[in-house]
Amino acid sequence: DQMTNNSGLMFKSDYGRPSPHVNNSGVELLTRALKSAPDKSLVLMCSTCLGDAAEVIDNNPSLFSRAVKEVIILGSVKPLKRSKYLEPEECGVALWDSYAKKVYRHCQKMKIPTVSLCRDISRGFPFPCNYVDDLATSNHMVGIKVQQNEEMYINSQWELAKLKQENGLFDNQYRKVVDSKSFCKYSLGNQTPINGQGNVWPLVKSIDLELTLGLMCSLPQYREAHFKWEAHLVNGTYHRVCRYNSSSSGMIKTDSLANEIHMLIGFTLRTALLNTSC
Repeated sequence: DQMTNNSGLMFKSDYGRPSPHVNNSGVELLTRALKSAPDKSLVLMCSTCLGDAAEVIDNNPSLFSRAVKEVIILGSVKPLKRSKYLEPEECGVALWDSYAKKVYRHCQKMKIPTVSLCRDISRGFPFPCNYVDDLATSNHMVGIKVQQNEEMYINSQWELAKLKQENGLFDNQYRKVVDSKSFCKYSLGNQTPINGQGNVWPLVKSIDLELTLGLMCSLPQYREAHFKWEAHLVNGTYHRVCRYNSSSSGMIKTDSLANEIHMLIGFTLRTALLNTSC
């Protein structure tokens, strides 16, 4: 068994246990959740590829429409011009783009509200390394593993950013690698590491919390208080879009939200340990 952290890094989970509630695929899991849910009760958050949601819509569109109250999507949409429907921004992978179009179109036809949050909104969000280090002090295995993997991920991104700059690596292999200038601006808070510095973790002012911010958008009190939205009326239903590419331009009161996220995660980890008996 393996677990994946926010940065996409894998680590073994020897503490995993078999469970009848573990599903073999995302489609199976989503279908199971939809079937057991009351009408219009589920808020679905989608990131990266929307293939599972698109397949469920293909297989059982009425089930999806019955159970889903709202869909949160980590991605942006094209400016609304002559088309009467919102259309997702293309990611460059034709199959993934077709999935996204299917989910957006179905939601708009069936009057299911969508909330689209640009993935880059997390850039510069003030969640520094010491917040992550503090989570590890809980001694919870998740906090420890997240801290280790975030530090490793940040340092690997810095090395790739330097390679991209020094060697002019602009081909497709390095297309998604952030350049060193942007890395220093958003991840290090406009600090520049000294020459030859390998471990930049102590300088980090912002780690990637795009999934966490997406989750916060599923809660109306956080959505309204901390994000800047466009509202588009399609087929009698409002769809929200936050298309800003950094937290400083697209969010409100980021310091207070970051502090609350830190406290919530820390409280959860420590409470979980208190409630665990050996």
